[in-house]
Amino acid sequence: MNLIKILAFSLLFCSTIFAKGMPKEYFEIKNKEKAKAYFFEYIYKLNKNENEKILEERSFIKKYLNSSLLNINPQSSEFLRLINIKEKYRVKKLYDLSSYMKKIDVIPPSMALAQAAVESGWGKSRFIRVANNIFGHWTYNPKIGIIPKKREEGQRHFIRVFKTMQDSIKAYMLNLNRNTAYKSFQNKRYQSRLEKQNPMGIDLSQTMINYSGIGKEYLSILKTVIKKNKLEKYDNKFYQQIKLIEGI
Repeated sequence: MNLIKILAFSLLFCSTIFAKGMPKEYFEIKNKEKAKAYFFEYIYKLNKNENEKILEERSFIKKYLNSSLLNINPQSSEFLRLINIKEKYRVKKLYDLSSYMKKIDVIPPSMALAQAAVESGWGKSRFIRVANNIFGHWTYNPKIGIIPKKREEGQRHFIRVFKTMQDSIKAYMLNLNRNTAYKSFQNKRYQSRLEKQNPMGIDLSQTMINYSGIGKEYLSILKTVIKKNKLEKYDNKFYQQIKLIEGI
């Protein structure tokens, strides 16, 4: 097999294993409103998958740190998991429950859907089509990134490439949950929990001032997308679906 055939086979194999972007059927939808509905439902499922994983971690932390028989054996599976979660979310105090509760919590679907629509051009941008990058994540590692077409001279950043769109969602949610740039988001969400309220996307979207270089205009855009498309129904849908999960 010559080199050209080997390369062609490799590209075919990779494209089969790591499909890029939205499903083909999405682009075949001619009706604008139906296309939007498809986009939101598709991203919602990815968001829900990751939120459920976060809730499981949150439940574990609550049970473990609230236990009267706290197992601090450094060799126990529970203690090792605590350490892993602490490092994952960059929590400073090992046994401080509130520190974990501020960072380990859901990303309201309505906010995630609005940002996905804005950042990916409704799933049609180059970044999502070739890199499964829904939310415009950067990286400085050329091995896992592609060069933005409009990157200014002297800039060294790349657009992060993800194997799947689920991986992109996961990275987005972890970024919001552990990055100090989104501390106001984490604190506002935590305050909602203290007030026995479900965190809602339209409120939390207004803490995303550091997510985009256009500042307050970005907050206005997110609010408009959420309201115009009635995305709060996805928040309500999600909380209804997971209300039976213990320890949220």
